[in-house]
Amino acid sequence: LGDRFPRHVLIWPVAVQGAACAPEVARAIQGFNALPEGGAIPRPDLLIVARGGGSLEDLWGFNEEIVVRAAAASHIPLISAVGHETDTTLIDHAADRRAPTPTAAAEMAVPVRIELIAALDGLEARRSAALGRLLSQRRQRLADLARALPRPETLLNFAAQRLDRAADPLPAAP
Repeated sequence: LGDRFPRHVLIWPVAVQGAACAPEVARAIQGFNALPEGGAIPRPDLLIVARGGGSLEDLWGFNEEIVVRAAAASHIPLISAVGHETDTTLIDHAADRRAPTPTAAAEMAVPVRIELIAALDGLEARRSAALGRLLSQRRQRLADLARALPRPETLLNFAAQRLDRAADPLPAAP
């Protein structure tokens, strides 16, 4: 795939099934959000709540109201990556984005450097083309407006004729 940008990863260990799952996951989301920016522990730019697949009972903690409310209240963008592609939990609906697997969440979160550079190059090409079209349209509009204006010599002809007529009766200088 290529080189990804290096990232600092913080892990908040929690139970991912059973009775402790929901309160621990909710506390982890709230805890990351409570970290001060610029503090001793860096506040993350993104949260990934992830767990591999399992039965509906195994994943049930991610359907609990406390987890869904914590995800919805998160000020830090959150990717839900609970289960596998066919698994859906309520946290998926409260998250900013859903990934089909934990691996896919990591791939969404950390772009491949060369792909990001290519995307930026594409955006720059689109911007340049749009600017070129805008300048061309403005140039054409200016040319269209200029054609509607009278020619400068036409404006001066009438005044020159008046001057000539006014000067005719004057005697010529000796």
